[in-house]
Amino acid sequence: MQYTEGQLGRVFVVRIDNGEDMLSTLRTFVAEKEIEAGSIQFLGALMSGRMVTGPEEPVIPPVPHFVMFEGGWEVFGIGTIYAGEGGPHIHYHASVGRSGHALTGCLRENATTYLIVEAVIHEYVGLSARREFDARMQLHLPVLGGKDAGAQKTLEVTDSKQDTLQEKEEDEVPGSELPGGLADIIRDLTRRPPT
Repeated sequence: MQYTEGQLGRVFVVRIDNGEDMLSTLRTFVAEKEIEAGSIQFLGALMSGRMVTGPEEPVIPPVPHFVMFEGGWEVFGIGTIYAGEGGPHIHYHASVGRSGHALTGCLRENATTYLIVEAVIHEYVGLSARREFDARMQLHLPVLGGKDAGAQKTLEVTDSKQDTLQEKEEDEVPGSELPGGLADIIRDLTRRPPT
């Protein structure tokens, strides 16, 4: 585990209007305001978008399973902001819903606003945090702490804590099928079409 500590800086409220791409609008705003670390909370509606709803298979590195949605979906979510190569890197996770259907995942590439999206951005100052590419995971992961080893803060799990965590995991009973065929519906919704 890594961690870093800082303070709350500026707070912004941003309105994203119908037809604007939420992701590129927020990326541009964060870059213009030179926000190096922070978080974003947002809510509203999206006409369309693309999200990763998990891996194709639970392996490392993961192959993302993409789902597209369109037709006006309610949305709420959160994002983290860290400095990265070429400027700020924002990682969004959201839930979208429409007519009794819902998706949760990582918004990627585009998310076109329907009506309005309201976003609140909190800037964090004094943090030593950046997002770097991890070759093993094949993902851009947050790295918390400074470049010099003395500034990075890491908490190690002791053997006794690790044993307790392992015992808890072994005691957990794997979940059975979801009620009412819901598991089948979810599998059908997320099944990748044959190529």
